[in-house]
Amino acid sequence: MYYFFRRGAVSIRCEVRPDSGGEGYELVIDRPDSAIRVERFSGPRELNQRWADLQRALTREGWGGPHARGL
Repeated sequence: MYYFFRRGAVSIRCEVRPDSGGEGYELVIDRPDSAIRVERFSGPRELNQRWADLQRALTREGWGGPHARGL
């Protein structure tokens, strides 16, 4: 699942997906001003906590969202 946060004319793309090895999950964060970052999690609890923390941080920075978009 893809999520977008917008601020003005720029956006941050976040993707939540199974990891490439099929053993956990990945959170991909693509900010407009930096390289793509991939964070890996062994289970859904850790992923969900990080996702909630990330949403709060982006909201504090003035980003609007998330706006979800399926595959």
